[in-house]
Amino acid sequence: MRRSVNSALEVARGIVGQVGSGQDVPAAEQLFAAVREFQLIEFEVPDGEEADGFLFQYGEVDWYPEPTFVVNFVRQLEIVDADGEHEAYSQVQLEYRYRVDPELSSIEDHESWWFPEEDEPFGEWLEAARQDPIWTVVRGKVPVGFEVTQEIV
Repeated sequence: MRRSVNSALEVARGIVGQVGSGQDVPAAEQLFAAVREFQLIEFEVPDGEEADGFLFQYGEVDWYPEPTFVVNFVRQLEIVDADGEHEAYSQVQLEYRYRVDPELSSIEDHESWWFPEEDEPFGEWLEAARQDPIWTVVRGKVPVGFEVTQEIV
């Protein structure tokens, strides 16, 4: 059964809560397990390219009061109007936030998209994200936060 895009945030938070054993900040391996589970949920998106995809990204951002470095996964789901025309995207983010330090500020921004119509299986894409060197860098750092959020863009 396909779920409403409006339920995506609740679904993601539930999965993170389950695999993270209720911790405020899940461990990286728990996050990967949550992303794997979240990808298995089907949502009511139109048929077609890039209607449902994932983004792995990291870098320094300027929309928080303090200089912040984020590492996150985003699931992007297309929203269409009554006529089936593109209206917007719902983006559900699973995001670690870190205080910027000299090591993090030296790292270039990175992003990697995955969509079902691509040749690369999701598991391979996720494994490539898991092998990214950023995880070695942040392993010894304490996140200032972790959030699961949703925005319409």
